[in-house]
Amino acid sequence: MPRLAVIAGLGALGMLTMPMLHPHPSGSTDRVTPGAVRVESESHVSITLFDDRSQLQQVVREYDTELADGSGFTVTPDGVIVTATSVVQSDRDARIYAANRVFAEYFKVKIPADFERHTISDPDLNIRLQACYPPRTQNSTCNATVTTTVTAYPYLQPPLPQGLKAEILHTGDSPVAPAVLKVDPSGKEGLPTVPLGTVLGTSVESIDFMTLATPPSAKAPPKLDTAHFEPAGSRSFKKEDQPKVDKLIAAGHSQGAAVIDDYKSEVVGLLAGGGELPPTVTPVEEIRTALVAAGVTPRRGPVDVVFESALASYHNKLYGASIPVLQSVLSKRQDHAVAIEYLRIAQSKAGTAEDAAKKKPSPSPVAKQSGGVSAWVWITGGIVLVAAGVAIAVPVLLKRRRGGGDGNGGERSLDNAAMVTSWPAQTEVFRGAIGSHPSIPHQPPSDMSPPLGQAQLGQPMPVQVGQLGAQKFCTQCGMRLGHAHRFCGFCGHAADMP
Repeated sequence: MPRLAVIAGLGALGMLTMPMLHPHPSGSTDRVTPGAVRVESESHVSITLFDDRSQLQQVVREYDTELADGSGFTVTPDGVIVTATSVVQSDRDARIYAANRVFAEYFKVKIPADFERHTISDPDLNIRLQACYPPRTQNSTCNATVTTTVTAYPYLQPPLPQGLKAEILHTGDSPVAPAVLKVDPSGKEGLPTVPLGTVLGTSVESIDFMTLATPPSAKAPPKLDTAHFEPAGSRSFKKEDQPKVDKLIAAGHSQGAAVIDDYKSEVVGLLAGGGELPPTVTPVEEIRTALVAAGVTPRRGPVDVVFESALASYHNKLYGASIPVLQSVLSKRQDHAVAIEYLRIAQSKAGTAEDAAKKKPSPSPVAKQSGGVSAWVWITGGIVLVAAGVAIAVPVLLKRRRGGGDGNGGERSLDNAAMVTSWPAQTEVFRGAIGSHPSIPHQPPSDMSPPLGQAQLGQPMPVQVGQLGAQKFCTQCGMRLGHAHRFCGFCGHAADMP
């Protein structure tokens, strides 16, 4: 059937024109990446070794050692950063490292410069080495003071070579708990931030981890690794994704990485773990609790608002329209790395064939079917077939009703009603000297109404067959009969041939 064909074609077209939903849509992380931060912590140790073998000597050394590193993200324009506690509060004791170093240097013995406790073959020196390790007691041979320094590297271009010194506002009770830091944003409009979700809901399935292995720059942007929760919202990873997550954790720099919900393009947690701890996603609810404990309310700044406005045009390929908005972003924060890159791309594509503003609008999708057949072909064909069916069925139906009449005029009334509603028919209008016929009033040749008028259609004609010269007329409707016609071509009434 034509109508069914049209419906089927439109259904197929709907499937073709429907947006293809991919688990990780292009551009879904662009709202988040400007707020990426690399976090590094190191310890400065000042240690004093006491040697009282012949006379008391004090040996003072200063050491700097890397403590931990990882990723994080900015949650307020004035420089509040969230990362994992393991990044700023390592389980590695810098005092052990300093003890190994000072003993090896002063006593000229082989001891690795690491964070492990060791023993040496000389019994006397081994006793002194063990007494140098923490914790400090009355018999300790060493005294060490540790100062931890945390440095944050926001995603800016050009990058900040020395980073920004961060103050620790809050740490958690476990390595995977959120830690809250504060830096000087080094700009009146503040740092770019991430959109922070309110809850890790049960619908979250497709996610990205945003990590930074080194201080970020245009040549070393944040790395995004995809994964999936199974079931959705469970914080348990799909079986095929688990090796990827384990590898990220083993690399070390994923500690504190933002977990991004691809559907809403917002941060819904942070990644941590490693060592004896499995990969763990700390939900955004715990992040917000840590921020409350630090006296911080997450918020976005004017740079973020203008940048998201630019993203709307940029991702719709309206490159020319996005240029002034991206320039406005850079007027507020000239080192906004993502805005710099997108402005470069937009300027190279504006006014070209890739610019959607320069493309001609495509034809309406309804006008084409799968296979290249126009929908109007089906529609027109359907109309023609329906009209043909009506043209065939109506005369047959009228003939059947005329032949099966009950003699009381009921069928004729139905026939007359059908005639009225289907006017005009393709029968010829009487054009003879109708004024001389006593039973047919005069009608102008241009009048296309029934010759007897609709008010008289229910009344029988006073003559069986009207004749003027060689012309014959239907006694039911008054229309002229064709030569040798046995039925009226207009109303279907049987002609009474002489």
